[in-house]
Amino acid sequence: MQVTQALDIMEALFRAAEHPDVTAVERYGRDAQPGGQSPPGVKVLHRSGSAAMLWAALPPRDVTPVPLPSEPLPPKWRAARILVLAHQLLDVARPDAIRSWELCRQAGVESPVAAALRITASDGSAIYLRATSASGSAAEPETDPYPDYQIPQGVREWHLKVSAPSAEPVSA
Repeated sequence: MQVTQALDIMEALFRAAEHPDVTAVERYGRDAQPGGQSPPGVKVLHRSGSAAMLWAALPPRDVTPVPLPSEPLPPKWRAARILVLAHQLLDVARPDAIRSWELCRQAGVESPVAAALRITASDGSAIYLRATSASGSAAEPETDPYPDYQIPQGVREWHLKVSAPSAEPVSA
């Protein structure tokens, strides 16, 4: 699986989630692979003006899988919250192109829950998506303003099919 395919899936799932706190979902970064100056990622913008980003990173050697938290996380933990939401969306959607996913801690990266989401594709390749956040113009609420949010049916029925490359002949 290519990094762009994993990000296509995550972008589509964030859009299908129709979370009431999300105002936009955008792609960013010029690189096609992790490790460059402009890593590819998906940015999720929130009503407070803050952003949470999932971006392709080189997988470190020292990652430790961690369980999904049982309690909701406060909005001020945007990076951790986007990882948890991504994990929950994958749990519901179960895309054919992805075999497994897990939250991971990474030595040297301080996070209340996890630093990244490790995705293992059906072809055996692994994609490591780190999470970071940026604050907005408004203060984050202390508690989740949408505690009753449920992942909608659109995510449950979602299936992204990777389209085949164009069959146009190459000119001589």
